[in-house]
Amino acid sequence: MSSPSERLAQILSEGRFVATRELGEECAAELHTRAKERYLALEATIPRFQSSMSRKLFELGPPVLAIYQALLHDLGVDRGPALRLAEDMLLAFYRKQLNRSPLLGAAMDIVFRLKPAQRLIMKSVLPGSPGGPRLARVGDAGARLAFGARECPLVTFARRHGAPEIVAMIGQLDDLKASAPRGIELRRTAALDMGAARGGLRYVMVKK
Repeated sequence: MSSPSERLAQILSEGRFVATRELGEECAAELHTRAKERYLALEATIPRFQSSMSRKLFELGPPVLAIYQALLHDLGVDRGPALRLAEDMLLAFYRKQLNRSPLLGAAMDIVFRLKPAQRLIMKSVLPGSPGGPRLARVGDAGARLAFGARECPLVTFARRHGAPEIVAMIGQLDDLKASAPRGIELRRTAALDMGAARGGLRYVMVKK
């Protein structure tokens, strides 16, 4: 598991071409510096968790927030373009990660196709640690895995810093991960970052 500071360096590196394309070389270099400064200011506010799942949630949240804040407040980019650029940089990083992990698809296939593997996954996330995500498995005959969330510390963290909109771009990485194996699709029934009282995720088999 990588630390948030390590992930920030990776996102800035893998997404540098995106920032250069949109901002120019000089501003892209300034973004690199300002995002690191923003991250250092955020670091003390990152919750400390015991569970690996909760820590995993915060690998990307604070780095993305730091980049977004730097774009908005230091480089003067408008909110919409800043959000899109932060998202494009994150996706550039994450797609590179997927390409470097050829076994991911096989691992995900095992999780979604074998009941013992599904039970092991759910056992690892339920009931969760103090301050972590509040998840509950829900019955859904049409889904391989389905669970609901009543609380997410990443949503709380992003709201506290005035940027709940960053959570959706991080959530879409689950879509990319789910699409790695053949025939799996992630469907959301609601999203906490959009104000829903309960979020919902369903992993279903689909014909390709």
